[in-house]
Amino acid sequence: MSWSGTTAQQIAKAVRRGDADAAFVVDHHLRRIEDHREADAALTGVRKIESLAEAAAVDEIENRDSLPAAGVPVVVCEQLPVTGHAPRLGSNAAVLPIADTDHRAVQRIRGAGAVVVAFGRSSELGLWPATDDDGNVPGNPWRPDRGIGGPSGGTALAVATGAAPIGIGLDGPGSAGGVRTAAAACGIVAYSPEHVPADINSDPDHWLGGHVGVMATTVDDAALAYAALTHRAPRSTGDPGRLRIAATNIAPLPARVDDDATKWLLKAVRSLTDLGHDTFRAKPRFGARLTPASSGAWTCAAYLRSLKCGPDGLQRRTKRLVSVGERTYLRGLFGGVLGDGNRVRRHLEDWFDLEDYDVLITPGLPSAPPAAKEWSLEPLRTNVTHLASAAAFTAPFSLAGLPALVVPVGMRSDGAPATVQLVGPPGSTGRLFDVAAQLIAKLRPRRYAPGLSWD
Repeated sequence: MSWSGTTAQQIAKAVRRGDADAAFVVDHHLRRIEDHREADAALTGVRKIESLAEAAAVDEIENRDSLPAAGVPVVVCEQLPVTGHAPRLGSNAAVLPIADTDHRAVQRIRGAGAVVVAFGRSSELGLWPATDDDGNVPGNPWRPDRGIGGPSGGTALAVATGAAPIGIGLDGPGSAGGVRTAAAACGIVAYSPEHVPADINSDPDHWLGGHVGVMATTVDDAALAYAALTHRAPRSTGDPGRLRIAATNIAPLPARVDDDATKWLLKAVRSLTDLGHDTFRAKPRFGARLTPASSGAWTCAAYLRSLKCGPDGLQRRTKRLVSVGERTYLRGLFGGVLGDGNRVRRHLEDWFDLEDYDVLITPGLPSAPPAAKEWSLEPLRTNVTHLASAAAFTAPFSLAGLPALVVPVGMRSDGAPATVQLVGPPGSTGRLFDVAAQLIAKLRPRRYAPGLSWD
């Protein structure tokens, strides 16, 4: 039996009961990484010696019942600090000093018994909805001519190809829709936790500096990872009751929504209706300043993140975005003339409340994932014109800080994965996981792309 391809829930249960050694499980995943060429493009580092030692330490714990993620291999986005490793902010020009402490998310996932086995490639400064750099252009496991999304595309690809059952990636405002954009491209589950937008003028570094989200191949695994990151006991998904669910295929940011995206959205909506929910066609209200606020957050995030490493050597598109963001930030335009996430969030909260909707469902991506090409060599204008639309459905909810989840529902006619996004008002995390589990049970999408095997 190969433990690669097994769910995190199954691994943790086996390790807690003593039916499997964490070191044995981790070794299987390290072998998976060694034997498959996808890992070369997806990962920028593998913790072979360290992860085996940490797994052995988990095996030495006498009472493992308190470890919800006991022995579960995890891939972490390269931008998140891990003790003894230098965070790489998406390119060789943006490498920070070796970290002397773990990122809080890494501390918590390891505290739950998980083992960090590798680092996933990211887009530079976590700004772009495609992951490529220095000649590395990872191909999509479903369609090799298509990319893997971003910013944490390498982590998504690692999860989507069995290198680990759980991934921890970059999320939050200015991060191209966070883990959901990459997960939608790779056909896996991703959850972006709720966060309250801070005032850009009082705490811009905290808000625009980035948050974390989780990726997995099952809803229960994503829920397990989120519970570990929040120091909560994992909850099993269940019946959410009868809900009022709004649906829209109108992209809140400029993008062309193709027929396949609409078809799979409608199929998901029909499934929700069959499950007993009340579904409605609707148009969410983001307010008049969504587009300028999104642009302002993106450019200001570029400027603030560039301060960690300096602008020298950054990709041409990033330098240009940093330049725009510096002027926007120093002139105080974001949070003022351009608006900010607080205002967008208030509009959406009022819309959910006044219309009495429990969940909003949208496409995950407006079309197939962007082409697998060196977007990092293209100028800013080309990236904005042909790439940024990939985050048209995901980025607005990162800006607003509402809980949002991407879930696979099938396969598009062009061979790419079909996904939908579930968004809820504040405090609706459990409800989103429950609805996502219902959808997957109803539509039964593939966990992995056709052609992947564990022989």
